[in-house]
Amino acid sequence: RIQILFEVMAAGKMRLTLQGIKRIHLSFCPFDRYRGTGELREFFNHVKNPVILKSNPACKVEIDVRNDNTQPMISVWYDDGEEKVYLPRIMLLKNILDDFDKCTKNKLSEKGIPVDYGVRYRY
Repeated sequence: RIQILFEVMAAGKMRLTLQGIKRIHLSFCPFDRYRGTGELREFFNHVKNPVILKSNPACKVEIDVRNDNTQPMISVWYDDGEEKVYLPRIMLLKNILDDFDKCTKNKLSEKGIPVDYGVRYRY
């Protein structure tokens, strides 16, 4: 429980932006007995924050609730057509958010677009 608390506290200090992202698709089974569903739901809460959504109003955030015991999955499509897939069952929330932020920063720096986080969001 302490590890989860520290993970949520560390993730809450993350600054995210949706610049350069076309679509985010989340799929999970709510009856999955393994870990990963909680990380996906926390990621969804971070991304659906109104402050984060203002950074790119054209970004579509979709969630697919299934009942087939498939593992949770986060798919991110960037403007250049590249897709990045995260598997929350084998990754911690902090690692997902760190990699998401790092990839977004790299994509924006390649295009020469300054990163705009807007207001710092605290969870």
